[in-house]
Amino acid sequence: MTPAAPMYNKLIQFDPMKVDDGPDDIIPDLAESWEVAPDGMTYTFNLVQNAKFHDGKPFTSADVRATIERQQAPDAHGMSVAPRGAALRTITAIETPDDYTVIFKTGRPAAPSSFLPMLAQGWMAIYSEQDIGNGFDYKTGGNGTGPYRNLTLRPGSQESLDKNPDYHVPGRPFLDGLDFYIKVTAFEAKQTHMQSVNASALKALQASMGDSITHQRRPDLVFDMMSFNTTKAPWNDERVRTAFSRAINRVDAIDIVMQGEGVQGGYLRPGGPWALPASEFEAIPGYEPHGANTLGEIRKLLDAAGVPEGFEVPLLIRDGVSNNQGLFTGDQLAKVGINVRQDAVQSAIAYQRLNDAEFELVVFGLTTSLDDPDSLWNQYHLDGSPGNYTNVTSPEVEELFIKQSTELDPEARKEWEAELQRVTMPLLGKVIFYWKISNLVLQRSVKDFVMHARAGDYNNQVMQDVWLDA
Repeated sequence: MTPAAPMYNKLIQFDPMKVDDGPDDIIPDLAESWEVAPDGMTYTFNLVQNAKFHDGKPFTSADVRATIERQQAPDAHGMSVAPRGAALRTITAIETPDDYTVIFKTGRPAAPSSFLPMLAQGWMAIYSEQDIGNGFDYKTGGNGTGPYRNLTLRPGSQESLDKNPDYHVPGRPFLDGLDFYIKVTAFEAKQTHMQSVNASALKALQASMGDSITHQRRPDLVFDMMSFNTTKAPWNDERVRTAFSRAINRVDAIDIVMQGEGVQGGYLRPGGPWALPASEFEAIPGYEPHGANTLGEIRKLLDAAGVPEGFEVPLLIRDGVSNNQGLFTGDQLAKVGINVRQDAVQSAIAYQRLNDAEFELVVFGLTTSLDDPDSLWNQYHLDGSPGNYTNVTSPEVEELFIKQSTELDPEARKEWEAELQRVTMPLLGKVIFYWKISNLVLQRSVKDFVMHARAGDYNNQVMQDVWLDA
């Protein structure tokens, strides 16, 4: 996302200078204005008329339609998985009455508080209809309408972009180009201007660089979790999933794995407007705080489910990403008689095995770019969701999801959403360890960059308005 986002625009966007990425933070991008029908079933967008792709092709409503349809029908476009496809299911028809108007018709009422943020998130870049039809290789380059262009790749070391001199926003961008380095040490050497860092790296940089840098900290939309392949025994037994969930001491996980930079929570970000209070999620089976009798109670659950002492399980992890989480999980499960074998593979292989259900147990970091139930459940918790690797859901979950998603009254929607969490979490399709906190360091010369809830790299990485005070 980081080097790709500056090449693209979206229909609408979150205000780069605001941190929450909520429904009230949305401003124009390729759509200069929009209207929502009172019944929430028609969304009309009026498009800018002076944008063009980097190859010179004018941007029109046909590009918006092709972009959405690509996610809705991935097989027709050579994609095995469409990560945003589930969020777009509610769109049943796309009308383009002229080159600068696009109309989305939905099959059911769609709450603007969810539908508009979904379109504004960083993942919803608009692509060229021509590129989509011709099978453009997005792995090696980009062709958007964004403020930067001409991606140069130096795998493992550096990626670069040039300023787009024909950008449709007058006077933007300010910078002549962008360079992305794949080395943390580049920041201390002042080769780079900003860097995401963990807690220990932050302390070291603050000690060595002092007042020459600034620091931004945000609750993140990333959570570490454990998940099970319920197409196999013993993971289809809820007692086993409950036991494995209880075995994770979340206080220790935050202290040890995250060096204190994490928060206990449920299926929506703690501290956000949708989160269950701690008293509620800690009462859900599998999420109870650890006490003197916890390990014995877990062992009883496993014995009752027929999981013996010394039971061995391979733990799938992303090598270089989730190794520490995997080691911590193995240590926790060893306390209740489970032997964990670390199965670390490259990220691409790990995702393929998850999608093909070729795993037993997995520890992964997952993310969303929105603190919104539609985003989380569409992506991770519903039947057919691309990230529902456990394949756990229920008719009640599916019904409650529709109720909260179609509820146009914001307060009533919150009530339905709280009930959705109470019903989904005890199924333990995903075992949440913690939600992360992110830190960003910047050279003091960087101006007008505000880190958003997702470390800025999903919803605020276009870099259109960022400048340097030399």
